[in-house]
Amino acid sequence: AALGIMTTDTKPKLAMAECNIGSTKVKIYGIAKGSGMIFPNMGTMLGFIFTDLNISNVLLKRALKKNLEKTFNAISVDGDTSTNDMVLVFSTGKANNRIITNYKSKSYKIFEQKLFEVMLSLAKQITVDGEGATKLIEINVNGAKKINDAKNIAFSIANSQLFKTAIAGEDPNWGRILMAIGKSNTKIKPKKIDLKLGNQFIFKKGNISKNYKEKIAAKYMKGCNLKIDINLGLGKQNFKAFTCDLTHDYITINADYRN
Repeated sequence: AALGIMTTDTKPKLAMAECNIGSTKVKIYGIAKGSGMIFPNMGTMLGFIFTDLNISNVLLKRALKKNLEKTFNAISVDGDTSTNDMVLVFSTGKANNRIITNYKSKSYKIFEQKLFEVMLSLAKQITVDGEGATKLIEINVNGAKKINDAKNIAFSIANSQLFKTAIAGEDPNWGRILMAIGKSNTKIKPKKIDLKLGNQFIFKKGNISKNYKEKIAAKYMKGCNLKIDINLGLGKQNFKAFTCDLTHDYITINADYRN
């Protein structure tokens, strides 16, 4: 089934989780497709998630909707969207557990967390398999006054072509990250910003960190999974976005797709 829904995907996308609801073992399986035109609200993607949990339709929908913001709606491949997007969750109810009808119950919270793990795995698989992509990039924005501020900045970075091409070129050009923060139209205070690439501070409180070593940053850039941490120093809200690099192959795929 995962193979059957692929388009420009280079690999099938599957995820699974199991949990115990009381004495009953419950399974959650998911498949997805998506590689280009990926940006919230979702994009050219399909997601199908199945569980045998016995749960009310209202709570099943609630769990899916709650987890969308930090999974499928937290990714971007190219900043472009499509009308052809859909994520569905199905329950067969065959696990024979006592039906879950209370969102405050321990059973519901266990299921919601496991569903989140499956959805996040599928979302990240879509991102890392972005057209022409070679690297998965995690962008954590912390210390914002409002969650929308953190989200705007995270996606301003994730959708910056200059940033994404720097990642493709394995260039630790931290100036492009600060540029993307600045162009997000979010109120910030540059002298409060901290910026980390991997485990190394690059920028602290308006200045380059005294301990920053570009050789270490350049070596880190050669990895396939990169993490960028930004603290705005203005509040307690945060948002995490996932994106990929922008390579020559992306241009080839989208310039020649009709040939």
